[in-house]
Amino acid sequence: MPTLLSPVAARDFARFDPAKRSSDLTGRRIALVWNGKQNGETALRCVEESLRGRFADLTFSLIRIPYGIPEATVAEIRSSFDAAVAATGD
Repeated sequence: MPTLLSPVAARDFARFDPAKRSSDLTGRRIALVWNGKQNGETALRCVEESLRGRFADLTFSLIRIPYGIPEATVAEIRSSFDAAVAATGD
């Protein structure tokens, strides 16, 4: 008799608490993290435009990452930016 297999992947991943949110981003450095998928950059630029309309003196940098962000890149973002917004796209 054939074996029946489920096509659903196991959901085994680490859980973590979300980052603390600041009520005022004035003067902050924001990383826009994009994995290169279509329309992700567009979404991030919309977030940038929205934040610029709400807070003064923001600095944004678009950081393109490969699939599966390297730990060295995570460390660089943590040390160089006050906040990060990530998008994938499609």
